[in-house]
Amino acid sequence: MHKLFSKNQKKKVDAPKKPVDLDGIDPKSYKRRWWTLAAMCLALLGVMLANSSLNIALPKMSIDLGLTQLDFTWIVNVYTLVFASLLFVAGAFGDRYGRKLAMQIGMVIFAVGSVYAALIAQNATELIIARIVMGFGGALVMPTTLSIINNTFPKSERARAVAIWSAIAGIGMMVGSIISGFLLEHFTWHSLFYFSAAIAVIGFFANHFLASESKDEKESPIDWLGGLFSAVGIFGLVYGITEAPSKGLTEALVLTSLIVGVVSLVAFVFWEIRAKSPMLDMKLFKNRPFWVSSLTLTLTFLAMSGVFFSMGLLIQLILGMSALESSFAMLPIMIPMMFIGPFIPMVVKKFGARVTISVGLLVTAIAFAIMSTWTAEMTYWNLLIVMWIMMIGISAAMTPGTNILMSAVPRNRSGMGSAMNDTTRELGGALGVAILGAVLSAAYAANVHEAASKLPAEAAEAVEGSLAAAIAVSQKIGAAAEPLLNAAKEAWMSALGTASLTAAGIIFAASVIAFIALPKHKKDSDTL
Repeated sequence: MHKLFSKNQKKKVDAPKKPVDLDGIDPKSYKRRWWTLAAMCLALLGVMLANSSLNIALPKMSIDLGLTQLDFTWIVNVYTLVFASLLFVAGAFGDRYGRKLAMQIGMVIFAVGSVYAALIAQNATELIIARIVMGFGGALVMPTTLSIINNTFPKSERARAVAIWSAIAGIGMMVGSIISGFLLEHFTWHSLFYFSAAIAVIGFFANHFLASESKDEKESPIDWLGGLFSAVGIFGLVYGITEAPSKGLTEALVLTSLIVGVVSLVAFVFWEIRAKSPMLDMKLFKNRPFWVSSLTLTLTFLAMSGVFFSMGLLIQLILGMSALESSFAMLPIMIPMMFIGPFIPMVVKKFGARVTISVGLLVTAIAFAIMSTWTAEMTYWNLLIVMWIMMIGISAAMTPGTNILMSAVPRNRSGMGSAMNDTTRELGGALGVAILGAVLSAAYAANVHEAASKLPAEAAEAVEGSLAAAIAVSQKIGAAAEPLLNAAKEAWMSALGTASLTAAGIIFAASVIAFIALPKHKKDSDTL
């Protein structure tokens, strides 16, 4: 019996491992796949940092360069506008001429823009130009990161790689705030751009040594006219959505931007239907998992952007933390996404993408509903627990959604899928800040009106404009300060509750759509 047992054990030990199906991937690329993933995540993080690191630096930049509020808006937003509008063109360029080459070019352009901003820029115009250049480089980098991952990992391992990529994409905003706070505590605002340049240089060499070149073996030509329509359409739409809450829908530039954006996107759709080599194959939208995952990703990032837009204000103005303290306070919020995200593919294997995505969105909606009950007496722990619940839900929805979207696109056109994925994130982010920001602003003005009406007209207008202004006014009016401050804080928290309920409704609707529209059987919806 002992000999038989030993013999069986030896057979088990000596049994050859089941060979991995490389799915057509070069064995050399496969061997260093995890190092390649690390290089892609580093490049992605650099792009995300540039999109989230400037807000804290604006006061110092304003003093040094004499910036106006309009300058602030353009310096921050022009990067996102250029970045978002060029994603489809950049993805097609990478597919046609080489994804590694596209990333290398993007890194160089991004580094040049960063160095120019840090070393040469002396006024708002020059900073805006530098940010345009950075946005152009970032657009070449971000879609190629996911395209390279899609062409480096076989189907059996791709979901976990995408999960890690998604986690980095999700925490990029928070990491940007932390790094910004640290650098500004010890150096000038120029250090932010030097840091971005350093990340780009490191990313360039990491990509050069670790990533393998890949491109569309069919060498499909770039649809330049479609690229023009998509660039103009996305630029116009994102700009209009971003500016509408502050300027109003009837403001000439906002209205024109939205009209041009919508018309250009309609033209894009009609052209892509007829194009021989479309930049975005409209037939993909006949694939239910593709359009459902696109929708859920858009709404997921709508929720994330909207909530983080308000959380910074809540931590500073309600909980009384400084800008640097608030940056560090936001970091623990991302723990679920960092540590749970990579395990989501195992959940999908067990329960299927349909259940994982719809339940994840439902959990996110519940977190928003709980958030709507907060009052001005809330604590940091109230915030942290609810945000942890939300991050778990967002991770569950975002990871399989990204994987389904990428798997629906032919691998030789990975840039198309990656550009679509990134565009859903940018549009979702712009919509989140615009919609939830507008709801919060309007509800706050209505809630605080009675308390503000007792003040002189100019002070009342300031109080109704924002909670920050109300706090500033309360510091100047003596005995009446405390009642006004309490009323303003309660009004803002009530407004946040209204915005949270709005978000809960949107995300709940997305959960229902995902549950109904995604295939019921795991084998039909899993791409893992």
